[in-house]
Amino acid sequence: MNSNIPAIHYHDNDIFTQENDMLFSKVWHFVGFRSDFENDNDFVTAKIADTPIVIQNVRGTIKAFLNVCSHRFSIIQQEKSGNRPLMCPYHGWAYDKEGIPSGIPKKPLFKKFTKEELCEMKLKEFQVSFCGNLCFVTLNKNIEPLEDFIGIFYNELKEMSLALGDRIDVNSMEITANWKVIVENTLESYHVGLIHAETLAKLEPSGLDFEFDENNSSWTSDLNIVKDKGGYKKINNYFSPREYDIEGYKHILIFPNLLISSTHGISFNYSVIEPITSDVSRFTSHVFTTKTENPNEKSIVIKAFEESLINFNRQVFDEDKAVCQLVQQGVRHTNLSGKLSDEEERVHHFQKTYLKFLQHES
Repeated sequence: MNSNIPAIHYHDNDIFTQENDMLFSKVWHFVGFRSDFENDNDFVTAKIADTPIVIQNVRGTIKAFLNVCSHRFSIIQQEKSGNRPLMCPYHGWAYDKEGIPSGIPKKPLFKKFTKEELCEMKLKEFQVSFCGNLCFVTLNKNIEPLEDFIGIFYNELKEMSLALGDRIDVNSMEITANWKVIVENTLESYHVGLIHAETLAKLEPSGLDFEFDENNSSWTSDLNIVKDKGGYKKINNYFSPREYDIEGYKHILIFPNLLISSTHGISFNYSVIEPITSDVSRFTSHVFTTKTENPNEKSIVIKAFEESLINFNRQVFDEDKAVCQLVQQGVRHTNLSGKLSDEEERVHHFQKTYLKFLQHES
């Protein structure tokens, strides 16, 4: 198969601008987990199509607003996540759950605002939707429902998310590579033998068990770890019974940049690749273990398993970071489109979907 995307798409600034306008502003974006918004005033911030967004629990309702104050245009919530009222740190303007100014310091010094004038200063609001415990936001008023966007993977994603237990690690790093380079790297196992020789390759993932939806795809693989034998048996028993239980490994792409994987339904990884510039991306990985009905305190074996899981994931992603940065150096020096093997079929599907959005066919 020929690669669908010319090398220029991985570094050109004009194309990067087109992606924001024609792709990222049109789709649903994963922004966090339901547990991130448990308490009143819990918030998460994000940039979608270069637009600053705040997603916040405002009096029990999860809302998404433009993260820009209506008064003098300061960013309102300045941290990646936290807990504070929806109040601008510059002059103290506060907003209610509709995004309407509800607290204005020294209000008598302003002309008297009518109710209509206050409503005109309402923070721009965006759609929020949940798939199980996964929170998504979109800038697109006319987008299809989230369930339709996720398609055939919706029920499995919901089941996986409802099975999440402890979040044992959050790993965030800046990678000097275009976001598509990083996504495509995760969609194929062709590189595993060389790049992950001492990590992922030792689990012996293999095969072409792919499943495709309109925009999304998955890969299922056997592993050489048998969950009910050897040293892994104690781990499997501790996390049994579990709500989501699979044999081997499952990896799902929700287009364009959410990557979800699970090993035996015991561990889960949720990775988001956020574009910063045409040459720089932010990679954030959340690692969970599944919920357990075991009320006992974690044994030394389980604590060691969690530590090894964290270290394993971090090493694999450091290896991926290094090779993606090498690819980014190379894309500026070729006019070729590249070739793809059967093992890279998910890359081919991702590229076709990407071009569909950029060519106004979505």
